[in-house]
Amino acid sequence: MLPQNINDLNSLLQESYPKLSKKMKLIAFYIIDQPQKLALNTLAVIAEDVGVYPSTLVRFAKHFGFSGFAELQALFKVKISQSAINYHQRITDVQKVTGGDVNMNSSNIFHDVTSRNIAATKILSEQTDEELIEESVQTLCAANEVILCGSNRAQPIASYFYYMLNNLGIRCRITNNVAEEESLSHWLDEKTVLIAITYNPYSTWTTETVKEAKKSNATVILLTDTKLNPIAHLADYLFCIHEAEIHTFRSLGATMCLVQAICISIGYHQQEN
Repeated sequence: MLPQNINDLNSLLQESYPKLSKKMKLIAFYIIDQPQKLALNTLAVIAEDVGVYPSTLVRFAKHFGFSGFAELQALFKVKISQSAINYHQRITDVQKVTGGDVNMNSSNIFHDVTSRNIAATKILSEQTDEELIEESVQTLCAANEVILCGSNRAQPIASYFYYMLNNLGIRCRITNNVAEEESLSHWLDEKTVLIAITYNPYSTWTTETVKEAKKSNATVILLTDTKLNPIAHLADYLFCIHEAEIHTFRSLGATMCLVQAICISIGYHQQEN
């Protein structure tokens, strides 16, 4: 059945993702990760962003039952036209890169970085389910122990989460080393909460830790970039965070804001109880 809205399409893409070709997977990831760009850019620009030919985008759309890419894209244009947010201006601001004729000095880079992070944080604020935050807070407060897992780019988030939770008096530990694999099973049980942070390309260690947590009936809170993460379906609480992309580097600003919101909420929850 032809998807009637973005949610239907995203569910279909997630279900079909493992069986797609490499180029088709790139397109599916772009659709879920960059919905605003998909709605506002031309076929040629989207193809260049993804790294495929325009004809591949058309073939992708027809594979999922659309008459062409324009019909698929229309789902996202309808969604954005219904929003009161000026997405077009926002994406223009986020995509604005210092031009070749402009001096690439520290001041220009600083303002570029801050403007993109502001835009990413606004998107986080608008798209995050507030009930999901509240449920995660209550789960963390009730846990016997919290285990944090985040390596590579996600490691600073795990470290900051650990710092905040430890100061709140919540028993927690960090695991980001394969050498700890044998002891990991002893830490995990139904009263444990695992907070896993991972972004594309997804950490093998974090992926395996989440799988181990589910085997042990632990609760999993997953912070990641899209629902196409292969372990997204294993999460009890899933947060998908679209970080700013700055001169080929992905930021961590929006994720840090989410972590602060969760931890400060825990503090107030503890006072109330």
